[in-house]
Amino acid sequence: MRLRIFTLTILIFLITSGFAADIKGLVVDVNTKERIGYATVVISDSLRQMKNMTVVAADDGHFSFAGVRHGNYNLKASFVGYNDLVVNVNVPNENSIVNLQELGLKSTLNALDEVNVVGQKSQMRLEIDRKVFDVDQNIASDGASASDVLQNIPSVAVDQEGKISLRNNPNVDLWINGKPSGLTGDSRAQYLEQLPAGSVQTIEVITNPSSKYSAEGSAGAINLVLKKGLKKGYFGGVTASADTWGGAGVSGNYNLTTNKVDLGLNAGARYSQWLFYNDMCRRSWQGNDTTVMNQYNDSNYKNWQFMLRANLAYHITDKDEIEFTGAAMPGIPSGNTSMVSSDGMGMTTRDRVAKESGLFSLYMAKVDYTHKFSEANSLRIYGSYRNYSGDTKTKFSQLALNVFSAQKQDDVGRVYAGDLQIDYSNQINKIFKIESGLSGLWGNIINDVNTFQGGDMDNMNPAPGLNYNYNELFNVYALYVTFSGKVKGFGFLAGLRGENMNYKTVSRPYSEQAPDAKHNYFRLFPSVFLSYSLPKNNEIQLNYTSRVNYPSDMTLNPFHQITDSTTISYGNPSIKPEYSQSVELNYIKNWDDHTLSASAYYRFTDGVVQQVSYYESPVMYYTYENVTRQQNVGVEVVAKNKLFKILNLTTTLNLYYQKQNPFDFVYVSNAGVKSVMHYDENSNFTWTLRVMASLILPKDISFQVSGEYNAKQVLVQGSVLPSYALDLGLRKGFLNKKLFVSIAGRNILNSRSWTRETYGDNFSQNMKWIYGKWQLRFSVSYYFGKNAKNKNVPQQQDIINSGDGGMDGGKGGM
Repeated sequence: MRLRIFTLTILIFLITSGFAADIKGLVVDVNTKERIGYATVVISDSLRQMKNMTVVAADDGHFSFAGVRHGNYNLKASFVGYNDLVVNVNVPNENSIVNLQELGLKSTLNALDEVNVVGQKSQMRLEIDRKVFDVDQNIASDGASASDVLQNIPSVAVDQEGKISLRNNPNVDLWINGKPSGLTGDSRAQYLEQLPAGSVQTIEVITNPSSKYSAEGSAGAINLVLKKGLKKGYFGGVTASADTWGGAGVSGNYNLTTNKVDLGLNAGARYSQWLFYNDMCRRSWQGNDTTVMNQYNDSNYKNWQFMLRANLAYHITDKDEIEFTGAAMPGIPSGNTSMVSSDGMGMTTRDRVAKESGLFSLYMAKVDYTHKFSEANSLRIYGSYRNYSGDTKTKFSQLALNVFSAQKQDDVGRVYAGDLQIDYSNQINKIFKIESGLSGLWGNIINDVNTFQGGDMDNMNPAPGLNYNYNELFNVYALYVTFSGKVKGFGFLAGLRGENMNYKTVSRPYSEQAPDAKHNYFRLFPSVFLSYSLPKNNEIQLNYTSRVNYPSDMTLNPFHQITDSTTISYGNPSIKPEYSQSVELNYIKNWDDHTLSASAYYRFTDGVVQQVSYYESPVMYYTYENVTRQQNVGVEVVAKNKLFKILNLTTTLNLYYQKQNPFDFVYVSNAGVKSVMHYDENSNFTWTLRVMASLILPKDISFQVSGEYNAKQVLVQGSVLPSYALDLGLRKGFLNKKLFVSIAGRNILNSRSWTRETYGDNFSQNMKWIYGKWQLRFSVSYYFGKNAKNKNVPQQQDIINSGDGGMDGGKGGM
C-alpha cells in the first residue's frame, strides 16, 4: 500500500512538473497609458534552473511567453527613454495562463524640472523579417532630404540619378508606412529629394517580404515610416538650414493628440543647388582604324521644393478608427549643362549647352479604416490616390565643326495611380494566426514630347520627326493568405500570394522599332519563414521568398532621348518581368551593449533587366534588355556595439559572389542589318563596407562619422569600379534639449562618384559621374509642446520615440 502511494505521488509530481504555463501582458506608459511597441521583455529565475527567455513586444505593446515551467521568476521590461521595470511572477504547478495585465514603464523625460539623463537611442534594431534604422540621430542628414538619409543606411545605395538599390540590386520597391508608394523612375527620385529628412521616423530594410506584401521588387523593399506623435497633448518643432552650395530651407511640424483625434501637420520649403561632373572616354574601331572621343559634362541644378502634409485620425469607437492623409509636394527645378567633346588629339569637335526649366508636382491622398471585431480579430480597408506631373522645357545650342544649331524641346509627363486593399486578421488561438486580403493597383503614365529646331534660338521650326507621345496603362490584382504561429521557442509563417499584372503601351508616331505592346502576367509567390529562439539571447531564422520586378516606364518607353548627336537612349516595350527566388539564413545574438546579426543568402534571378549599349558610328545607343540569369550568394554581417559608454558603432559588411550566365545581345542597325554581340559568363567576388560611429559627449554634444566603400561589381557588358565616401556631423543641444544646432559635412574627401566601364564588339567606354565637391550644412531646430498633464516635455525625445515602426506603418501613412 505504501509503495502504491509513493509511486502515485512520484507520478503526480512528474506529470505536474511537465506542465508548462503561458505568461502574457501589455507594456504601457505608466502616465499616459499609451502602449509601447517593441519593448524588450526578459524572464529569468534566480536559481538559474531555466535559461533566460527574451521576447520583443508587438507594435501594440502585447507580449507573451509560451512553455514556461512552474516556479518563481523575475520579469524585466525595458525600452529606450524609459526606466526598466522588474516584477516578480509566480507560475503555479498547473497548466495555466498568467496574465500580468499592464506593465507601466516610467519615462526618463517626465518634466523639465526633473533630472534629465537621456541615453542616445539605438540606431538599429532587428525584427524577424527586417532591420529597422532610426534616423532622427543621423546628424549628417540634418536639414537634408530623404534621399540623403538613405545613403547612410547599411545595404542601401543611391546612384547619381537618385535611383535606390539594396545589396547592389536596383530592383527594390519603395513603401511608405508599410504600403507600396506606387512611385517609379523619375517620380520616385523626385519624391525622395522633396521629402525632408526630418519627416522620416525610421527606415526599414526588408530583404525578403512575406506573401502578405506586394511581390514587386526582386531585391526586397525599403519602407519609410513617417513621424507621428504618441503622447496626448501637442508638440512640434521648426528647423532652418543652409549649406555652402547656396542652399537653404525651413520646415515645421505640429502634432495634436487627444482621446478621439490625432492631428499632424508638416510644411516646408527648401532651395537646393547641386553640381555634377561627368567624364567619358569612348574608343571605337573599324578594321585597323581607331577613333577616340573624350567628353566632359558640367551640370549645375537648382530646385525650389515645397511640402505640405496633413494627417487626421478619428477614433470613432473603441473598435473603429478612420484616418485621412493628404500631401502636396510642388517644385520648380532648373539647370544648366555644358558639354564639351574632343577627339584623341584634344581638338574640340562639339560644344553643346542645355538650359532646363520646369515645374514638378506630386499630390497624394489616402483613406484608412480599421474595425476590430475583437482584440484578436480585425478588418482593415484603405485606398490611396497619387498624381504626379512634370513639365520640362529644355533649350539646346550646339557648335560643331563651325556650324551652329539650336533646338527646343517641351517634355510633359503625367502619372495617375490609385490602389485599394482589404486585410483581414484573425488570431485563432494563443498560438495560431491567419491573415488574408486582396488588393488592386491601377495607373496611367503619359509622356508627350514636342521638338523645334533651327539655325538659332530665334528661328526654329517644328520637327515632327522628333515629336513623341507615350501612354502606358497598367493594373495589378492580388490575393494572399498567410498562416503563422509560435510554439515555445519555435515560430513560423507560411504564405501564398497570387498576382496578375497587365500593362499596355501605346507609342506615337508608330514605327517598326516602337510597336504598341500589351502583356498579361500571372504568377504565384510563396513564402516561408522559420525562427527558433536559442538559449542566451540567440536566435536563428530561415526564410524563402519569391519576388518579381515589373517593367518600369523608363525601361518600356521607346522614345529616343538625344543627350547629344552621339548619345541616344531609349526603352524597350518588349521587356518582360524579372523573377527571383531568395533563401536567407539569419543569426542574431544580443548582449547588453552589443548586437550581432549575420545573414547568409542566395538569390537566383531569371530575366535580369540591365541597360545595354551598341555603337554605330558616330552614335552610341543605350536601351534595355532581359539579358541573362544571375546568381548571388553572400554573407552580410551587421554589428552594433556600445563602447566605453559614449561610443555607438554600427558596422555593416556585405561579402558576396556574383555570377551572370552567357548572353547574346541582338539588335537591328539603322540600315536594317541584324547584329549579335556575344558575352561570356561573367562573375566576381565583391564586397561593401559601411561604418557609422556616434560619439556622445558631455554637455549635450554628439559627433558622428559615416563612411562607406564599394568594391568592383560586374555587369553583363562590363563593370562598376570601386568607390568610397565619408560624411561627418556635430550636434549641440541647448535649453534642456529643446534647441539643437548641428553642422554636417558631406562628401568630405571629394570622393563620392560612380564609374562604369562597358565594352562591345567595336567599342570600349569609361564613364565617371562625380557628385560635386564637399559640402557643409548648418541647421537649427527648436522643439516645443506639452503633454496631457500640461508639463513641458523635451519633444525631441517624443519625436524619437514616436512612429509605429511596424510593417503596416501604424497611423500616419501616406
